[in-house]
Amino acid sequence: MFFDRLVGGKIPGISLRGSQWLATIALGLLYVLSGPLTDLFPHARFGVQPWSAHPAIALVMVVYAGVGAVPILFSAVLASWWLVPVADTATGEFSAALVLTAVYLGAGLALDRTTNWRNPEHGLHDLVGFLAVATILALLVSLVDGTPSVLSGAVGERTEPVLFVRLFVGNLLGLVVLSPLLMYVAADGSRAAFARWAGGSALRDGVLFLIVQGGILELVFGLRLWDEFRMSYLLFLPVGVIAMRLGLFGAALALPLTQVGMLAALSWTGTSTGTAFEFQLAMLTLSVTALAMGVLADEQRRAAARIAEHELALREHDRALAQAQRTASTAELAAALAHDLSQPLSAIGTYARASQVLAQRGDADRSQLIDTLGRIAQESARAGQYVRRMRDFFRTGVSHQDRIAAADLIGNTYEHLSDRARRARIRWRSRIDPGLPPLRVDAVQMGAVLANLLNNAYDALADWPGPREIRCDAYRIQEGAKTMLRIRVQDTGPGIAPEVRERLFTPLATTKPGGMGLGLALSRSITERQDGRLWFDPEAERTTFCLDLPVQDPESPETHGGT
Repeated sequence: MFFDRLVGGKIPGISLRGSQWLATIALGLLYVLSGPLTDLFPHARFGVQPWSAHPAIALVMVVYAGVGAVPILFSAVLASWWLVPVADTATGEFSAALVLTAVYLGAGLALDRTTNWRNPEHGLHDLVGFLAVATILALLVSLVDGTPSVLSGAVGERTEPVLFVRLFVGNLLGLVVLSPLLMYVAADGSRAAFARWAGGSALRDGVLFLIVQGGILELVFGLRLWDEFRMSYLLFLPVGVIAMRLGLFGAALALPLTQVGMLAALSWTGTSTGTAFEFQLAMLTLSVTALAMGVLADEQRRAAARIAEHELALREHDRALAQAQRTASTAELAAALAHDLSQPLSAIGTYARASQVLAQRGDADRSQLIDTLGRIAQESARAGQYVRRMRDFFRTGVSHQDRIAAADLIGNTYEHLSDRARRARIRWRSRIDPGLPPLRVDAVQMGAVLANLLNNAYDALADWPGPREIRCDAYRIQEGAKTMLRIRVQDTGPGIAPEVRERLFTPLATTKPGGMGLGLALSRSITERQDGRLWFDPEAERTTFCLDLPVQDPESPETHGGT
């Protein structure tokens, strides 16, 4: 990238670095030499060309060198007038050059401060700002260039509008065609732009563009099969295609090539000045359209890149969330096992000690020993089944669907806890409405949830001096069109303090000295995953927890889980 090495500083100022001086001098020389190079179709009356590169070069000099470009720019203006006189400036040549330099300076500073042309990523706002500055600059430069001819009388009153219109169109065309490419060359991102252009697809598109555009120029101006001016609109197609494929940089590179090719064809065919002016008007239309297409193509690509980046971030977020959920599920599984296995393991230990005592007594208690060992096996099987069900659930997220009666769920759970109730002298009452539909739940997990509620009731009554009773009822409820079965657990204990009720189902919240604070939280989580609901009833006179569970749809096939 040549201007990246030449242009050292980025902020325009009066003091330029050595590399900036070299860049500014190079642009100044280009300003001077561009006059003779474009001297192809001078108007017979006042020598105006169909297009001018001077405003474009001067604008880029100011944008990238600032006020420091003024001496070189002023000298370049005078030198260009000396090589190719545009008008009879006479003694006003020096002052006219000062005015023109001031116009260039104002336009360059305005463009630099109101748009983002230093950034290689230009938007539609930048293009509109550039076109506005270019239009004003072309108008002012036309006034500065044309006024001396008018004041000297070289141009008649009838010819004055033609002079200013031709000057304006030529200056604006030069700005629109040449400025974007020069700005790309001098911009910070030109290295990336040229690297993209030198890439496989961009280079292929560029070569194809030159071939197609050259063929169209030969068809229009060489073969002359049809009207040249009408057929010249075929040049729009390759420029539009490369602008859509390569964005604004493609349009910025294609437009000068098309302009040079058209001027060469017009010069070779000996086209008249008036006709050349008409072709340049068409070229101006093509240039503005191509730049707009390039900007929109760039914005579309940037939007697509942002969307792709956002989708990638979302996928990364989803993966992180999934990982966090797996971690949380693992922690929840560990907590559930630690909490809910304590009861069967404790029962196994109790039965094992009882078995030792019975074994020491001899054959007289053999039948009781066998019964106690059976209870150990039963509790071990229950613990193993619970571990397998919880492992499968947290690994796959799929629950077993058992068809079990409410009486069996309550009876089996109480049977495992009946010894504790008898030892603590807690009265057990249960009422189950007749004709209840079977439950559609994981019997092992819901048995653990119900056991947790009963154990909490036992704990509340352990040291309670008042009435010691636990009641467990089951009855049908209707929630809209959905039938549910409610299991209600009540105890006559001291109740739950109002300040504790709000955090009953919060993990790690407990009122027990040795509690983990996980029982109710895990129970609610398991219940909700079974399409049920676990809640505390603050309106009841006794301490009341309600477990609402789904029932078996009578029209669906029965499902049975493993036991």
